[in-house]
Amino acid sequence: MHQIEHYELAQQRVVGLTLRAGCTLRVDHGRLWLTQPGQHQDIWLQAGESWTQATTGLVWLSAEPSAQFQLVHLLQPWPALAHLRAWLPSWVRRRAWPRQTIQVCQSS
Repeated sequence: MHQIEHYELAQQRVVGLTLRAGCTLRVDHGRLWLTQPGQHQDIWLQAGESWTQATTGLVWLSAEPSAQFQLVHLLQPWPALAHLRAWLPSWVRRRAWPRQTIQVCQSS
């Protein structure tokens, strides 16, 4: 499951966002500049292009002159649900479910 957030940068100002690894940034309209601390290359994204954050960290964004974009987050399952998914199949196998036989009658 994914969570999608919609944003618009209407002015040429720099905004910092902390993104988790695997978060994808998609530009819907306009042009977006992004850079990361410690990286020597800036990235320019046009409408229709996307970029995925490799590691959790800070990203600086700016629009030229404006941009609409989405942040797409992959939602992580709750730890309790992950445990339940691992446990449930073994419980189902141990359970003696009543079996039903369905008979189909055909007319000749």
